[in-house]
Amino acid sequence: MAFVAFYKEAASQCMSTAGSIANLARSVADWIPACQWSFNQARCFHYAGGDLVAVFRRTGPELVRQHVSTIDDAKRSWATRLDRIFSGETRFETTPPASPGDYAIIHLPVHAADGAVAYAAGFASRAGRPVPSPAELEFTALAILQVLDAERARTDRFLHDVIAQCLSSTGLEMEVQRLELEALGIELPDRTREIQRSLEEALNQIREFRVNKKMRTA
Repeated sequence: MAFVAFYKEAASQCMSTAGSIANLARSVADWIPACQWSFNQARCFHYAGGDLVAVFRRTGPELVRQHVSTIDDAKRSWATRLDRIFSGETRFETTPPASPGDYAIIHLPVHAADGAVAYAAGFASRAGRPVPSPAELEFTALAILQVLDAERARTDRFLHDVIAQCLSSTGLEMEVQRLELEALGIELPDRTREIQRSLEEALNQIREFRVNKKMRTA
């Protein structure tokens, strides 16, 4: 899903979640950051979307699950910033743009149900644009995480219920046909065995992907 569409879906969910809280999340849908990201408690990127190259010189797939040290400077300013967020020392932190063409970097905590800081959310805001309130941004960051989890759950179900089942049934059908042909004394070409091995390898990769995903989100 493209970042703008993803963000707008999260913003819509944010406003729906806010419900009767007066004025909360009203401006979020109209304010689209250049990019948005979140760090987990291990200080690794949990999500990254938008024009990340403008800020990190890396794309989303290059950042997700990478430690903050991969983008930090010699002064460890990014790691120090995250330490302040996760320790509860600060609830909203803005680093102003170094030049008129740069972005303001915003970080704030995303709290779990028990009040602990589960994630540190970050936004890159274009210079000169008004920024929503900390409460609005936290709701938005939480909604983005919820949409992300829903997308990942749908992907997991699709891999298991559709792709894996299709590959498994195809492999089983080929095995049955192989046994029937061999019983008739017909030798199968090597290509058939290569296809069977490719199907089994694809199934194993799907299983490993699902297991690794569960371990990362546990």
